[in-house]
Amino acid sequence: MSKVRKSILLSLGQNYASFAIQFVVSIILARLLNPSEIGLYSIAAVLIGFASSMRDFGISAYIIQERDLTPDKIRAAFTLTLFTAWTLALVVALGSNYAAEFYHQPGVRSVMRILALNFVLIPFGTVPMAYMYKKMEFKYIALIKFFTNLTGAITTVTLAYLGYSYLSMAWGSVAGILCTFALVQLWRSKDIPFTPGIKGIRKVFSFGSLSSLITILIDIGQSEADLILGRLSGMSTVGYFGRAMGLVSTFDTLVMRALWDVTAPHFSEQSRNDHPMKQSFEESLALLTVVAWPFFINLAIMADPIIIGLYGKQWTASIIPLQLLCIFSLVKSPFMLMGSMMPAVGRIEQNLYQLLMRIPIRGILIFIAAPKGLLAVGIAFIISGTIESITDFIQCRKVIGIDLNGLVQSLHKSFWVTALSCLPSIAIITIGKNIFENKHWTEIVLSMLSCTAVWATIIYLVKHPIEKQIHWRINN
Repeated sequence: MSKVRKSILLSLGQNYASFAIQFVVSIILARLLNPSEIGLYSIAAVLIGFASSMRDFGISAYIIQERDLTPDKIRAAFTLTLFTAWTLALVVALGSNYAAEFYHQPGVRSVMRILALNFVLIPFGTVPMAYMYKKMEFKYIALIKFFTNLTGAITTVTLAYLGYSYLSMAWGSVAGILCTFALVQLWRSKDIPFTPGIKGIRKVFSFGSLSSLITILIDIGQSEADLILGRLSGMSTVGYFGRAMGLVSTFDTLVMRALWDVTAPHFSEQSRNDHPMKQSFEESLALLTVVAWPFFINLAIMADPIIIGLYGKQWTASIIPLQLLCIFSLVKSPFMLMGSMMPAVGRIEQNLYQLLMRIPIRGILIFIAAPKGLLAVGIAFIISGTIESITDFIQCRKVIGIDLNGLVQSLHKSFWVTALSCLPSIAIITIGKNIFENKHWTEIVLSMLSCTAVWATIIYLVKHPIEKQIHWRINN
C-alpha cells in the first residue's frame, strides 16, 4: 500500500474516531448541562473562535507549500506565530470584560480567560505539526489528534459531572491543548529549530495575510447566528440553535473534511493538465449531492426521534430549527466544493468576494428574524442559502462555464435517488408512529438501515455515477 493511501486511511480513521468521541460527549453533556449553560459556553467559544482563526496566520499553509524550507524560514514562521498568538491571548483576556457586559453574562468572562491559556501554548505546536503534514507523517498526526480529543473529552465530562457547569468545557479544551503540546514535543522533528528568528519574516507575513482574511470571514459567517441570537434572544436560544446546527454539521465532519482534503489537489492537478474544469465540477456535483441530499432529507424527516433519542426531551425546541437548517444545507450542498475549485483555477479571490457578500446578507436576515423566534431564524437561513446558491452558480458559470443545462444533467439522478431513499423514513414517522411510540432509538436505527439499503439499490438501478466509484473501490 502506498504512503499516500496509508496517510488517507490514517487521517480518515482519526477523523471518525474523534467524531465518535465528540458525539458521545455531546450526548452526555446534553444530560449533565442545561441549554443555557451550553449556550453560554458557545458564545464565549465563538468569540474565541475569531481569535483562533488568526492565531495561525497562515503559517501552517506556508510551511506545507514552501518548496525551499530553510531553518531561517522556520524560525521566522515560529516568531510570527508566537507574536500573533500571545498578542491574541492578551486581547482575549482583556476583552473578556467587555464581552461579559455586552451579553450580560459574567460567565462569558470566566470562559474566555480560561480559553486564553490555549493561545500561550499553541505556538509551540503549530510549526512542528505543520512540518509533520509537510512530511506526511500522518501516523503521528493521527495519534496526536486522537489523544488530544480523548483527553479533552475525559476532562470535560469529569468536571461537568463534578458540577463545574460551563467551565468544564473550557478546562477540557485547555487539557486537550496541553496533551497536544506534550505529544508534539515528544515526536518533534530534529529539523525544527527551537529558537525564533526574523530573517525572511516579510515573505511569511505576506503569504499569511490573504489566507487569514478568508479564514476569519469564514468563521464570522459560521458564528454570526450565535452572536446575534445570544444578544437578542438569550443563551437558551443559542443552545437550542447550536444543537440543531451541530447535527447538520456532522455531514461536514463525516464527509466533507475528507472530500476537501482530496478535491483541492485533484482540481489543481486537473487544471494543470488542462482538463475541462466544467466537466470535473459537474462530475463532483453528481457524486456530492447523491450523498448530501439523502443525508439532509432523512435527517429532517427523523428530526423528532433523533433529537429526543440522543439528547432528551429538554431539547425538543431544537427540532424545528434542525429541519429548517437541513433545507438550508440541501440548497447549499451542490456548491460545497466551490471553495476548492476556485483556488485550483487561480481564482481564490472569488471565494473572498462571495464571503464579503454573503456575511452581511445572512447577518441582516438573522438580525431581523431573531426577535421572532427560531422558526423565523431557520427561514432566514433558507432565504440566505437560496441567494448564496444563485450567486455561487453565477460565479461558476463565469469562471468555469457551467450552465443551467449542465447543472440539471448533473443533479437529476441524485434527485431520484434522494426521493426514493427517503420513503422508509417517511413510513417510520407516519405509518409506524404508533408502533414505535417512544422507541426513538429503534426508529433511528431502522431508518438508517432501510434508507441505506434503498439508497444502494436505487443508485444501481438508475446507474448513478457513484455506483462506478463504489464498484471500483470494492475491487481495488
